[in-house]
Amino acid sequence: MILRTTTAALVTLMLATFSACAPPAPDEEGDPSEDTSQSDDDALSGTEKIAALANDNVGNTACGENSLGGKGFKSSCTGNGGQPEYWCSDFARWTWEQAGADVDGLTAAAGSFYCYGEEHGTLSSTPHVGDAVVYNYQGNCWADHVALVTKVNPDGSIITVSGNWGGQSGSQAHFSSTSSVKINQPAYSGEVGSYSNVMGNTISGFISPAGLPKDAEPTGPEGGKAFLYPNQQHLVHSDGAGNIRHHWWDANENKVFTDTWGTGTAGEPVSFVHGTSQHVFARGTDGSLKHWFWDPANGPRNDVWAPAGSIAGDPAAIVIDDYEDVWAVDQGGKLQHWFWGPDTNGVKHDTWGQGVVGRPSVFVTKDGQQHAFARGTGGTLEHFWWTPGGGISHDTWGTGLAGDPAAITFGDFQAVWAVDGAGNLQHWYWGPNTNGVQHDTWGAGVVGRPSVFVTGNGEQHAFVRGKNGTVEHWWWAAGAGISHDVWGNGISKDPTAITIGAQQHLWALDAAGHAQHWFWDPASNSIKHDDWGK
Repeated sequence: MILRTTTAALVTLMLATFSACAPPAPDEEGDPSEDTSQSDDDALSGTEKIAALANDNVGNTACGENSLGGKGFKSSCTGNGGQPEYWCSDFARWTWEQAGADVDGLTAAAGSFYCYGEEHGTLSSTPHVGDAVVYNYQGNCWADHVALVTKVNPDGSIITVSGNWGGQSGSQAHFSSTSSVKINQPAYSGEVGSYSNVMGNTISGFISPAGLPKDAEPTGPEGGKAFLYPNQQHLVHSDGAGNIRHHWWDANENKVFTDTWGTGTAGEPVSFVHGTSQHVFARGTDGSLKHWFWDPANGPRNDVWAPAGSIAGDPAAIVIDDYEDVWAVDQGGKLQHWFWGPDTNGVKHDTWGQGVVGRPSVFVTKDGQQHAFARGTGGTLEHFWWTPGGGISHDTWGTGLAGDPAAITFGDFQAVWAVDGAGNLQHWYWGPNTNGVQHDTWGAGVVGRPSVFVTGNGEQHAFVRGKNGTVEHWWWAAGAGISHDVWGNGISKDPTAITIGAQQHLWALDAAGHAQHWFWDPASNSIKHDDWGK
């Protein structure tokens, strides 16, 4: 990676022996009796093998026999001048290596995992089973501890397994020879920037292993105006004068920064993160499809995906594996689709349908189907989808729309929300046991396009702008039905909402053009608010 210098790498190697991981508090040990290992490792995916190996070694020590019959983990027994060294990183990289991951660049330093994530594009703010989680990262590949994620709970909390945990106070050799592999529990928040009492440290980021066969996982949600980047929350929006404003809150600085990403735009932008790159798409004032992107190695860049006169509505965008896809409606009411990938030799294009207006909403199901919902010229809810090997299909889900739809997939279900001409929030959904598309009404007194998400415990949430500028919130929970509350007031643009761990976050512009931010904190069960500026 360009940003890492030879000097920084040498410093990291020199310091590795002395601070591969900070000694954890002895009264915060996991209980080996809670082992959740799986015995049939050959049937597991790469990341599941990491979790199984980690659990299989609970109770093992720096110089003892590991679960595969070897001695210790990498240089855990001898790295400190022939004596045991702090070995949390040794354990994590040994586990990754045995599961088949690429461990090139990893050292006995815990912070080497963070730099590995930057180099391989696998640094994230979202935990996954098999990830390394780095704590108290201080820059220059330097951190206090690294552990392995073995479970991610529906509420966003995590369980981890650590090497070099629970040793006795004393010299490095004494602590490391008396510590062992332990489960860190109870489960604790997986939010980057949060302090864990279980770990006695603050989470800096999650790093997925490179080189493993890709697990069959559903693609993430479609892009919006808010996105996460390690230690940062980002928001992009139009300032109403054709400029794309960009705000981001940095957890390390605990402050909001603002800059301008682009000019000459109309409507609202859409954004997503692809690896270590941040991407923004917007409609140009000339009807072109403009694209801005940034990565830490190359800085800001931009290009044009479609020439002037190509689109008339705001774009929708999503990352699909290694591909980037964008949909938008053109001046003739046709739904157009552009996509780019490592083997496409540039941006490609096709047409999906016609008779639509506004901004589409898109998602990808876990079997690879790509779905796009758009408002028909007569207020219908039009649905187009592409099946690998089967081409593009179409049907109509409903009628009466006055605003653009918001769609999402979860499990085997597909759901869409939109506001009708009377200001009611309508909801359509389909699943394998619904006997076709079903419909219900969630609320009233709203305008514009909703913003929706589903939490890890299956709750469905929809945020919409009230007719008087309020932030209206409806949610459905199994066994409880639909509930409603109001988060705030004074907004003049449609909201955008996301989940961050167990927290729920929402942004919307007020009449003065300020980006207002609300978030629900489960720890205090309260809604908090701040102003992010213009």
